[in-house]
Amino acid sequence: MLNRMIPGLIPTMLRRRVIVWCILLLLVLTLSLVACAGPTSTPVPTLNSTPASAVFQITELTINPAEVRPGEGVNITANLTNTGDTEGSYTVKLFINNVAEVVSEVTVPAGTTRVLSYSASSEIPGTYIITLGERTEQFVVVEPGKLTEPSNPKSNLAPNFTGVDVVTNETISLAQFKGTIVLLNFVNYGCSASVNQVVSAQLLAIKELREQRDDFIPLSVFCGCCPEYTLRDFAEENDLKWPWVLDTENSIVPKYIDYLREYGYPTLIFIDKDQKIREVTGYSDVSTLSVRIDEMSQ
Repeated sequence: MLNRMIPGLIPTMLRRRVIVWCILLLLVLTLSLVACAGPTSTPVPTLNSTPASAVFQITELTINPAEVRPGEGVNITANLTNTGDTEGSYTVKLFINNVAEVVSEVTVPAGTTRVLSYSASSEIPGTYIITLGERTEQFVVVEPGKLTEPSNPKSNLAPNFTGVDVVTNETISLAQFKGTIVLLNFVNYGCSASVNQVVSAQLLAIKELREQRDDFIPLSVFCGCCPEYTLRDFAEENDLKWPWVLDTENSIVPKYIDYLREYGYPTLIFIDKDQKIREVTGYSDVSTLSVRIDEMSQ
């Protein structure tokens, strides 16, 4: 019986072996084709595909005024510039004597500058160090008894100064107006709504007086929060045609700081033809301004 089964098994076993060998052959061929094709390609980053980023820089940190009485405030301003190629947010940290007083997020579009503006005050006399980014400046709170009080304005020769007119881009000085009555006005803009209102009203009153008479020259000195282009636009939009100086380097205000402490913003200083200070006041309407110019003209 076994002899009769063997002849039938042999063909069956051969067929199975043939099938197995065919399967192995197909598998080898498939693996060979995959090896020849190589791995699936993926994009390789190049130097030109570096992600865009924001790069920040703080410049022009200024403090006005640099010396105050206890309780009086100072204006702190700086420029925050994004020199990168995409918009980004910067965490502003303002320190006073190494203590963080302000922490805020500021968003700056690529290639633009934001003006940072803050205020500070202290009841305790001493020197206060302001740190913003890598910039450092200071202001001093002076004991009241040690402040130099303004002397009689009528005996004072007005301190000369030089600045750039932000409208005409010309360099001007107070001395060049000798022989003409000068209405020197110190004003601030952009730090608070209440200050903006009174400053705007004062400038418009000066404009109205200037339209009525031409025997004096207004000279505006700005110290504080507004950037140069804001000041220029304000002057041009309101047709305020006289010299406008932005005291960005805090070189003019210290020469008149006693008057600013007394009157705040605006401070008006009437300077006669001999460059002597004849009167110092705060806000004045058109009629009051005209009377004082009349008195100086006599």
